Amino acid sequence: MNKVKISDIANFLDSKYYGDDFFINNVTSLDNIKEYSLLFSKKKTINIPNQKVLLLVPIEFEYDLDSTFSVIKVNNPRLSFAKVVNKFFLKKREQKIHFTTIIGENCTFDSTIAIGSCCTIGNNVYIGKNTIINNNVVIFDNTVIGNNCYIKSGSIIGEDGFGFDFEEDGTPIRIPHIGNVIIGNNVEVGSNTVIVRGTLNSTIIEDNVKIDDQVFIAHNSKIGKNTIIIAFAEISGSVNIGENCWIGPNCSIIQKIIIGNNVTIGIGTVVTNNVESNKKIMGLESLELRRLLKVKKRIEYGK
Repeated sequence: MNKVKISDIANFLDSKYYGDDFFINNVTSLDNIKEYSLLFSKKKTINIPNQKVLLLVPIEFEYDLDSTFSVIKVNNPRLSFAKVVNKFFLKKREQKIHFTTIIGENCTFDSTIAIGSCCTIGNNVYIGKNTIINNNVVIFDNTVIGNNCYIKSGSIIGEDGFGFDFEEDGTPIRIPHIGNVIIGNNVEVGSNTVIVRGTLNSTIIEDNVKIDDQVFIAHNSKIGKNTIIIAFAEISGSVNIGENCWIGPNCSIIQKIIIGNNVTIGIGTVVTNNVESNKKIMGLESLELRRLLKVKKRIEYGK
């Protein structure tokens, strides 16, 4: 790992450090403390062994000037820890395209991207600055991917969706999907996640959306900025999800649902109705959290 002085970390965080200024060369946790390492704690007080370490702590932390460890006081120690590790201690990915990757015609790639092994990229694909694509990723024609994105292994972006109409005798006829997928900046797409292209228009993933592993997003859906989607969520066609939402694991959202901003959807929720902004819902009938708790109390009272 790199060696970084505490004063440089404090400058990066625009904060003041307390204690000695020495080099930090490791990152660890409170249950596995190592000399000259970076740690964080959300507690106001803490006992640290007689070791030289740097601790990121809350503003109200009570620091003893006789301590062997140093501290930097910040508003959010966990967030600051993540920023410092990303800045100083992560090995930078080599900016190259692996020789086993297949690339179609008329693609536009920034020179700063990295693409892993055994990927397949279709025609007319655009990939922006500093985007990283891991291994075995498939990206279909006309997909647009912005800057600073991270696409994990096994993801499929822009393939046909699942849509049919029926003859009078019940024979299913595939509806062609000739749209594309547009992914904004700073988006993360998890391993084995599938994002389907639009039927005629685009499936849109806006800036700063973070998608966990094994998520399915169907055709023509739109995911708003800063929304988090957790593993195994299923989002059906033409769903519109607002900004700053949290979509829990194993959720199912039926087609054409509209979800407002700042919505939290609990684990395993089946969403069958539109959801207004600033709501928290959960359960098989996607009840608002307050209503669900009232129903549970009535059921328990009747036992």
